[in-house]
Amino acid sequence: MFDVQKELAALEIENRVFINGIYINTPNKYEKFSFVLKKNLPSLNLCLEDEVNLAVEAAKKSFEDKRWRDIDIQEKKKILFKLADLIEEHKKELVLLDCIETGRSIKNFYFDSLPKAVEAIRWFAEAVDKYFDYAITPNSNKMTMIVKQSLGVVGIITPWNDPLVVNFWKITPALLMGNSIVVKPAEQASFSMIKIAELAKKAGIPDGVFNIILGDSQTGKLLSLHNDVRGIFFTGSSEVGKKIMQYAGQSNMKKIGLECGGKSPFVVTKNCGNLQRAAKILAKNIFYNQGQICSAASRLIIDKVIKDKFMTYLVEEAKKFIPTNPLSFDSEVGNLISVEQKERIKNYLNENVKKILFSSDKEMAFSPVIIDDVEANSKLAQEEIFGPVLVVISYSSIEEAINIANNTKYGLAAAVFSDNINEANKIALEVESGLVHINTYDAETTQMPFGGVKESGIGRDKSIFVFDEYSELKTIITELQ
Repeated sequence: MFDVQKELAALEIENRVFINGIYINTPNKYEKFSFVLKKNLPSLNLCLEDEVNLAVEAAKKSFEDKRWRDIDIQEKKKILFKLADLIEEHKKELVLLDCIETGRSIKNFYFDSLPKAVEAIRWFAEAVDKYFDYAITPNSNKMTMIVKQSLGVVGIITPWNDPLVVNFWKITPALLMGNSIVVKPAEQASFSMIKIAELAKKAGIPDGVFNIILGDSQTGKLLSLHNDVRGIFFTGSSEVGKKIMQYAGQSNMKKIGLECGGKSPFVVTKNCGNLQRAAKILAKNIFYNQGQICSAASRLIIDKVIKDKFMTYLVEEAKKFIPTNPLSFDSEVGNLISVEQKERIKNYLNENVKKILFSSDKEMAFSPVIIDDVEANSKLAQEEIFGPVLVVISYSSIEEAINIANNTKYGLAAAVFSDNINEANKIALEVESGLVHINTYDAETTQMPFGGVKESGIGRDKSIFVFDEYSELKTIITELQ
């Protein structure tokens, strides 16, 4: 930990875009305000068509002249390990930048998010040379090689709720596969990635290979429509994900990867032997970061037989997630991202619902909200609220629980708590979700694929399989003479 006020006083914020190895100003600006500091922040330099074209052109040139993709993989690894080291050296600065922009607790960033980002860089770098191509020998005079080649220019569009982690889930494998990248961080949380660009150059990534553009949805649209971009990889809402699919089709049929929204079910059966532990895990995974997590366990689906006992435990656990000052290392939970997000949540809470727990809301935060007896088809149970709001749905049979869990357009994450291994695995296999936990939650590591089905997305982040996302297969057939 560190003296937050002392580091804030010395904090310098870079607000320019980073293209072809240098920071540049743009004519248009995007105004910024910190609800944590209660003051204006430096305006972002907004990228429109000219700047997007400039960034893509720089990335394309760097790809075509092979200044990065032809570097030996062992050298690429060394450079990325150096970047990980530099991020750790600038840890205080980076977590402060994310905290004052997003309002998320500095404790979360310092002990959770930034270490996970660094671990992801190192894991991908260490894994890449264990990832092999294939050969087929159908007979004695023919040989077929199946090789994986770089896509080219890759666009990466990332969200505000966990800036560094999600960025490096995408940036690292994209670079290791030899691509040149143009990154557009969310306009609500850009400052840390602007700083990362400087560290990337210092680590040894050549000019033009690592570019940062800044802006809103229009900037993202321009990047997604660009005909020289061969892949777009996005984390954010399902609504925007659908638009990116359209942009890919309207332009050059570029490859896409989409990690989108969720309405994750948390199923507790009557065979769960430790209800207090289950309640503790659920409370953390819906109320952590004000519920602003795409895989948040936002639907409790619980057997009627154990419901009352479980809810007693859950209410007590929820009280541990009352939001306080984001700049304090004693704070488990900080603010919401924006006034707009708070109004969005308020609109959901204006429904005619019973609030089991709802302490008074604060200026830019909500205390945990648990809504009981919610209809499975209601808006509260169907739509992603993206706030600290848990809906509770009761069931009488396992078949009913599975049907309720699957009764949503999303399929990102899920959990089942049961001491009956047959019951738990039956539910896990039948729930429509890219990730299912049994008697745990948020336990996945960089080694494990993460992504959804249905409207939760296409493709996967993390694991050895992610290298497939940032490359394309080529088949080479040789007939031996």
